[in-house]
Amino acid sequence: MSLTGLPNILHSIQSRSSWQQRCQYLLIVEAWSDIVGASVAKQTCPIGVYQKTLQVAVSSAVWSQALTFERLRILAKVNAKLGSNNTLAIADIHFSTAKWATRQQDLDRLKVVAEDHPSYLPAIATDKLHSNHHPQVKNHVKPPENASEAFDRWQEVMKLRTTQLPKCPRCDRPALTGEISRWQMCRVCAIEYLFK
Repeated sequence: MSLTGLPNILHSIQSRSSWQQRCQYLLIVEAWSDIVGASVAKQTCPIGVYQKTLQVAVSSAVWSQALTFERLRILAKVNAKLGSNNTLAIADIHFSTAKWATRQQDLDRLKVVAEDHPSYLPAIATDKLHSNHHPQVKNHVKPPENASEAFDRWQEVMKLRTTQLPKCPRCDRPALTGEISRWQMCRVCAIEYLFK
């Protein structure tokens, strides 16, 4: 068995039609807003290239019909963006509402919600703020006068945060909610017990 060099492997992958279709698709997605305009781009989403036909999900049948009438103009713009390479040319465009709902669900799943991240630190409850010089109070923007005052403010914030965080079941230290839901313990205990 002989070893194949990386350039040969890359050439083999890049010569496949599936790779070329993926490259077509990525180029089109990147330039879609320029091709159709920002308002149309909000109502449409390219979902793939199959046998030189660009598949586009649209939000409604009205958009599908309107864009079908504009199909040749859009096709010319798409092929202009792809360049003069005839192997990448798109032969047709198909607009359909069928994939719009599933495409939007896929996009929603990809969105990262800050609260879902394990390191999310919730805002401090404002009813627990009792100091007039607290940095979290929006009415007061005066910067600290010296390092000692800055440290005191930071320390007060940390005390408030630790009282609002749940406790680790193993060590009884304050822990982030995401850490407890992921490992059933804080990150310090997880490093000690799970990742040795």
